[in-house]
Amino acid sequence: MSPIITHEDELELASTEKELVNQLKKLAKAQNALINTQKKYAEDLSKANLTREMLNRTFRDVLKQMQMLVREKRSNIKDEEVKLFQDIIHKNDEYVEANRKYIDAIKNLTLKKDYLIEIKQEFANALSEVASKRSTVIKKALNVEKMKNKLIEGEKIKILDTEMNDVQRDFDRSRDVLLKKIHQFLEVRDEVDELWVKLKDAVSKSS
Repeated sequence: MSPIITHEDELELASTEKELVNQLKKLAKAQNALINTQKKYAEDLSKANLTREMLNRTFRDVLKQMQMLVREKRSNIKDEEVKLFQDIIHKNDEYVEANRKYIDAIKNLTLKKDYLIEIKQEFANALSEVASKRSTVIKKALNVEKMKNKLIEGEKIKILDTEMNDVQRDFDRSRDVLLKKIHQFLEVRDEVDELWVKLKDAVSKSS
């Protein structure tokens, strides 16, 4: 046998929805702080990558001079030195390119996560609106029921029914907005998940 659903149950739902709104906003705030940390990391990584590029230019200048001197038998340059420098330069080029892809992946992820937080806030606001209007609908319905039980005039009942219908339509509009925001949230969340995978794929060896 199914339990009897009362108006109190729906009012409790509205109250719980408001608590859910608070938790959504708390998570959005925590995630925003994390995103800012990731952005700072990407900035620092970009600076380090630029420094590596400058280092490699100097390596190339040294290598060019070494290659010129190694032709002279009396120079103090060995072929092994030239080869080692060439290897270092080549590896640094690989690191620079790998880091560039990694940095781009981080930036793309943080941009999309910024948008996810924006959508999450809209989701929370829409849910807050629904929770408030759910309480209004229930209280209005209880009031109409109470008035009808007093056997008031038919004209007054029509007015109450019209008011009730207006409140219900207002709630339905808010619920439709909420459903739209939930779908948007889920869509952007999936896009963020895909960017996490791309970030993982962008990870390469670097020193």
